[in-house]
Amino acid sequence: MRLGLISDLHADAGALERALDTLERRGADRVVCMGDIVEKGDDGDRVVEVLQWHAVASVRGNHDESAVRAARDEGERDLAPESVAWLDALPATRRYRWEGERVWIAHGAPSRIDEYVFADKVPKRLRRELRGVEADVLLLGHTHRPMVVRLGALWIVNPGSVTGARPRDSHTCATLDLPGCAARFYDLDDGAEREVEPIVVGAAHDATDG
Repeated sequence: MRLGLISDLHADAGALERALDTLERRGADRVVCMGDIVEKGDDGDRVVEVLQWHAVASVRGNHDESAVRAARDEGERDLAPESVAWLDALPATRRYRWEGERVWIAHGAPSRIDEYVFADKVPKRLRRELRGVEADVLLLGHTHRPMVVRLGALWIVNPGSVTGARPRDSHTCATLDLPGCAARFYDLDDGAEREVEPIVVGAAHDATDG
């Protein structure tokens, strides 16, 4: 099975369309989204519509929470009521079993939606949280940086950000072949493969940053 991975769309409909086209050409069987679907860009409603149309399994990001809060508590009307309702209904995490692999999907960290998880620094608290967790693959977003990390028996993969509007944005998507964890990353400017070196950072029960 080949998963298509997208994250941190930030209301960039053009970049989302390029990502979905790239993943289709690369043979993705199903696409999942690790959140931050709206805010920053101007096409929030269109991005929500495209995700719904393509049945992309999505989780809620911190910017999605912010958009829902702004619509409900502050009366902001940047998004249609239907988009707000869809975002509000998104779960913070999802779990699947595909090809015998237990896949866990979140935005920042599974229990902290706005926590950054970088390849060179997996937080101590997250390592403790992942001790003995029933998952083989953890899919994250939030950092806007492509990442493949081996943490004990667990793989952590981040496809980077679909949006490319700012210098910190990677403007990438990824595929993940299951079983196993063969991840490939693609530049959305030209669709070319981008090399991302896997990093081994030690066992999940090791509480030392590294």
